[in-house]
Amino acid sequence: MYLRFVSPLRSYKRGVEWGIFQAGYQCRDDNETPNYLRNAIIEEIDWFKKHLPSPDERYCDDGRVPKHMARICWFKCQAKDMINHAYALKFLLDEADCLISVIKTRHPGFIVYKDEYQVVAQPHIHTETHWR
Repeated sequence: MYLRFVSPLRSYKRGVEWGIFQAGYQCRDDNETPNYLRNAIIEEIDWFKKHLPSPDERYCDDGRVPKHMARICWFKCQAKDMINHAYALKFLLDEADCLISVIKTRHPGFIVYKDEYQVVAQPHIHTETHWR
């Protein structure tokens, strides 16, 4: 099982909703976000920067990939610490009025990258990817 934390914010270049980190950066940089939330969001993002491997750019999109081939990241269900911190970040973003939904799937699509915590996959046509 794989989990994806999705925001209602959409990348028009990629044709998919932003994940939790893009939403976190948006709230961090938004002047409307209260300082106490901004600081807590920064703390969670920094935790991920320290503990979550960052896939090489060749495995991720940069906006030049056709929309139907957009690649997205999923947490592996056994990555308990990552998922717990993702739920903590979700709570903070929800508090900042950027509601995050959690999508679960057994079939994330064609996997182009994986490590012990996550996969990067090009979704199949039937893979649920949208915020709800």
